[in-house]
Amino acid sequence: MALLLDPDFLKTLERLQLVIRGRFRGNLSGRRMTSRAGMSLEFAEYKEYHPGDDLRYVDWNLYGRLGKLFIKVFTREEDVPVYLFLDVSRSMSVGEKTTKAAQLAGALAYMGVKELNRVGVFPFASTLSDGVAPRGGHGQIFQIFRFLQSIEPAGETSIDESLTHFTRVRRESGVAIIISDMLSEGGYEDGLARLRYHGYEVVLLHLLAREELDPDVGGELRLQDIETAAELPMNVDASARRAYQERVQAFQAELERFCRERGMRYLRLSADTPLDEMITDALQEGAIVQ
Repeated sequence: MALLLDPDFLKTLERLQLVIRGRFRGNLSGRRMTSRAGMSLEFAEYKEYHPGDDLRYVDWNLYGRLGKLFIKVFTREEDVPVYLFLDVSRSMSVGEKTTKAAQLAGALAYMGVKELNRVGVFPFASTLSDGVAPRGGHGQIFQIFRFLQSIEPAGETSIDESLTHFTRVRRESGVAIIISDMLSEGGYEDGLARLRYHGYEVVLLHLLAREELDPDVGGELRLQDIETAAELPMNVDASARRAYQERVQAFQAELERFCRERGMRYLRLSADTPLDEMITDALQEGAIVQ
C-alpha cells in the first residue's frame, strides 16, 4: 500500500501549526494556554485574594511582607479537540477528490497530533459513520493514516443529517474541519449552523474536481447523477457549459457568504492542485495553518 503522505512532506508540516482561535470547554491538558488559579505547573502572576479562593494557593511569604493575601495564578496548557469530518459519499469519487481529501485530512491530523491535541476522523455520507475517535499521542496518527488509506466512497450525501447527529452525541466542542464537495441534495445550512450554535470553531474546506469546475464535454449526452443514478438527456453546447459554470460559481459564492457571515472559515480547493500547494494556499489565506 502506498504511503498516505511523503516523509519529506511531513517534515514540512513540522514547521506549521493549526490555526485555533477559540477557547473550548472540556478536558484541559495540551497546548493552548489558559489562566486558572492553581491549575498547572507554570507560575504566571499574583492576584488579590477574594473570599472563596482556594487558600492552598495563598503566598504566605508575601503576606508576611505586605500584610495582604495574594493568590498564585498559574497557566496550564489546554487540549483542543480537533474533529475532521470527511465526505466519503459517492460524489467524492469524481476526479482526485477522495485521494486528495484523505491526504489533506492526514496532513491536518498530523499537525493536530504533533501539537498535543486530540484528533478524530468522522466519515460521513448519508449518515455519520464510526471513524477514529479523538485521542492524542503518536500512536493516534498511525491509526488515522491507516483509516484514511482504507476509504472507499459510497452512498448519497446528507450534510445536515450527519452534522446534526454529531452535535447530539458529542458534548465537547472544539475545532470542526469539514472536507467535502458540499454536493448535498438536502442542503448544508442546518448542519453547519448547529455546529456553530454548540460552540464549535468551524472550518470548511470546499473541495471540487477539475471535471466539476470546468467539464470538457459536449454534444448530445445522457448525464447521470453519480449518487442517485438518475439520468438526464441533454445537449451540452457552449451555452450550456457557460450556464453550468455560472451555477457552480454562484454555489461557491453563496456557500462562502453563508460561512463568513456566521464566523466560519471557508477555503475553496481544486482536487487537481498538489497537496503542498493546497497547504501553501491555506497558509496564505490563514484559513487552517500558520
